[in-house]
Amino acid sequence: MTALAEQGVPPGAPSDAVGTDQADTPLRRFLADFFESRVATGALVVLLGIVFIAVFAPWISPTDPYDLATVDIMDNRLPPGSESYTGMIYWLGTDGAGRDLLSAIFYGLRTSLSVGVMSGLIAMVLGSSIGLTAAYFGGRTDTLIMRVVDVQLSFPAILVALILLALLGKGVDKIIIALVAVQWAYYARTVRASALVERRKEYVEAATCLALSHRRILFRHVLPNCLPPLIVVVTVQTAHAISLEATLSFLGIGLPVTEPSLGLLIANGFDYMLSLKYWISIFPGIALLITIVTINLVGDQLRDVLNPRLQR
Repeated sequence: MTALAEQGVPPGAPSDAVGTDQADTPLRRFLADFFESRVATGALVVLLGIVFIAVFAPWISPTDPYDLATVDIMDNRLPPGSESYTGMIYWLGTDGAGRDLLSAIFYGLRTSLSVGVMSGLIAMVLGSSIGLTAAYFGGRTDTLIMRVVDVQLSFPAILVALILLALLGKGVDKIIIALVAVQWAYYARTVRASALVERRKEYVEAATCLALSHRRILFRHVLPNCLPPLIVVVTVQTAHAISLEATLSFLGIGLPVTEPSLGLLIANGFDYMLSLKYWISIFPGIALLITIVTINLVGDQLRDVLNPRLQR
């Protein structure tokens, strides 16, 4: 009874309730710390809405902006709120090709998030494996891998992507390869730094004495303890990949014009800015800005929650 009283459990409370409360305390504490920030909570709600729009874009978009049968060139550059001769209202206007800008943004978000998430996952798997290998084996292996990482990080990401896309050409698969090539080093360095700390702990030495395989030690014992900083890097690099893809598409070397992209939508309206057709570039730019900002805000809050030393 004394032990229960010290834990804040009133006398007469069932003992199994204590175990239940203690079992879900870490999750409750994580959720409470995350939702303590109203800014992060709002950013998460907006981000979930963006993901919903991206996933269900073919079903919730007013039209398919990349279907030539539904596009009329006579409706080009209509201002927001205009009505076509068929009676359809273009809430955000149309672009130079007569496409509904709202539908084009929905499809562009779908492409941008797909490219960002796919490149981020592939880069995470590749970089994490390389970082774990460098930290676990050390010696010449660690030195060689980290010199390659240092060389990779010494070049601007957009420069490396430009060179790769100039060699590979345009396409969704090509730009994913380019983004993976510029992102894997960040994951490798982050995981290596965390794995070096875990490598010296007793549970790794015990697993080594038990003659467990290197793969089992790395991926079942060391990697789970490296996840908190890795999750934060995933959010930051996903936002970076989305902005980098939009930049490359804006420059005309990312996705082809037949693919929906926020960067291409911004580039399509750039020539009309001086003629006050602002909506063609402004609205896709706002959608891109909101997406990147919300991802960064969620990642910033995750960093504070997962690292107690950064909690405010």
